Amino acid sequence: MTARIIPFDYQGHAVRFDVDGWLHATEIAERFGKEPHEWLRLPDTAAYLAAISKTGKFPELVRTKRGRYGGTWLHPKLAVVFARWLSVDFAVWCDEQIDALLRGGQGNWQQARLQSAVGYRGLCDALAISCEEHGKTPQRHHFINEARLINQVITGQFAGRNRDQLSAEELLLVSLIEIRDVLLIGQGKDFEARKKALLSYVQSLRAKHLRSEVA
Repeated sequence: MTARIIPFDYQGHAVRFDVDGWLHATEIAERFGKEPHEWLRLPDTAAYLAAISKTGKFPELVRTKRGRYGGTWLHPKLAVVFARWLSVDFAVWCDEQIDALLRGGQGNWQQARLQSAVGYRGLCDALAISCEEHGKTPQRHHFINEARLINQVITGQFAGRNRDQLSAEELLLVSLIEIRDVLLIGQGKDFEARKKALLSYVQSLRAKHLRSEVA
């Protein structure tokens, strides 16, 4: 399986699909205390697989992958039926995500990923200019630490994150914070002052999001 993996978030749990709508069944099943093989052994599942196979349209419905994201992956035609076995609410949500992927919704993620990459480039440029203005030569660790600062104000951890594994919503938040950080650097704020201001900004964004959900 070489298709790019797209992460989603369901009630705080990671749910991974590839761009073709295949579901990483092993990972999400664990969140419900179950395993895909339990579902695959059910008589109703066997009958459903047999019925789909008769159409001849889907030569492959179940895949087993090793290594990163290893485990059982299910074809979109099985994913929602499997999700219903886990939770009816999850099945409805799962159906919506697959529909968006198959209709090209992955473009939203790609756009968000590109935007975050452009934002980071702008942040690095602003940081380099600031260093030069203070008589310093920009070093690699300056840019790494600034990226970690962005992550810290979001997650609370001063560490790197693989942006290819973030959801579109998480990437959007990263981009917004990068833009604010560029403004703070332009104002001459030092590292600690930027950290304090960005933490306050993240809190305001999250509070605004909560108010919109309640409304």
